Amino acid sequence: MNKLKFVFFGSAYFSAIILERITIDRDLKNLLSIEFTVTQPDKPKGRKQVLTPTPVKLSSEKHGIKTYVEINDEVVSRLKNTDLVLLYAYGSIIKKDILDLPKFGFWNIHPSLLPQYRGTAPMATPLINGDKNTGVTIMKMDDMIDHGSIIAQRMYTIEKDDKRPDLEVKLTNMGFEMFKSAILNGADKIELKEQEHEKATYTKKLNKNDGFIDMDKLKKMIMDSPQQIYNLYRGLYTWPGIWTILPNNKRLKLTEIELLGNQLSIKKVQLEGKKEVDFETFSKAYGFFK
Repeated sequence: MNKLKFVFFGSAYFSAIILERITIDRDLKNLLSIEFTVTQPDKPKGRKQVLTPTPVKLSSEKHGIKTYVEINDEVVSRLKNTDLVLLYAYGSIIKKDILDLPKFGFWNIHPSLLPQYRGTAPMATPLINGDKNTGVTIMKMDDMIDHGSIIAQRMYTIEKDDKRPDLEVKLTNMGFEMFKSAILNGADKIELKEQEHEKATYTKKLNKNDGFIDMDKLKKMIMDSPQQIYNLYRGLYTWPGIWTILPNNKRLKLTEIELLGNQLSIKKVQLEGKKEVDFETFSKAYGFFK
C-alpha cells in the first residue's frame, strides 16, 4: 500500500502538538509520508527581541523534516505532487490556487463547532461567552475563511475551570484523534457535509485592549458580575489577561482569579515592572479596593 504524501502547515505551540503526535504515531507511520512542513518565519521574542523559530519549526527539525517559512516556488512545485495537506493554526491565508494543488486538498482543524465561531479566536470566545459546549471541526478548505465543507465534527463539554490553555491542549488532542480516524478510514472515502452558512458566527483577533477594564468599573463588576469577570479571565488567560490602570498610572494585571460559588476571589496580581504577588499582600501595600 502506497503511503499518502503528506504536508503539514502550522505555527503555534498547539499545532506542534499535532505534528508531534502524527510523527510518532505507529499507525499513521504506515499510512503517511511526511514530505515537509510550512510555518511562519522566525520572530523576535522577549525583552532582548531574540529571533525565535516557531514550535512547528523546532518539532520539524527535531524529526529531520524539511520546513519552509514561506510558500515559495519550491513549495508550490512540491505541493503539486502531494496527496494531502493538514493545516492547524498556521497564521496566514492560503490562496485558492494553492488549496487546489494536493490530490485531496487542504484539511483544516478548527477548534469550534462550525459554522459557530469562525475566525481567529475560537477557543477564547466560548469561554468569554460562558458557553457550556464547544468542539472541533475538520473541514476541507475553500477560498473563504472557515467556510469549507465538514469532514468530521465532535463536541466537547467545557469544564467550569477550563481556561484557554486548557482548551488549546484538549481540543488539539481531540483534533488529532479525529484526523487519525479519518486517515484510517481512508482519505478517498471521506463524506463532505456543507456547513449551515446562515448560522455562522464570527470571532475577532484578540488584542491587548480586550482585557482592559477601568478600575471603578472593575470594582463594580467584581461585586455585581463575578461570573462575567471570571469568564473573561478564562478566555483571556494568559494573554492579554484582565488589567486596569491604577491612580498612579501603573498597569495592574489580575493574574489568578477563583470563583467560589457566586463570589470572585482575586488570588494574584502583577504590577507593571514588578513580579507577580499575592493580592492580599499587594492590597495591604497599595490600598487597592479601599
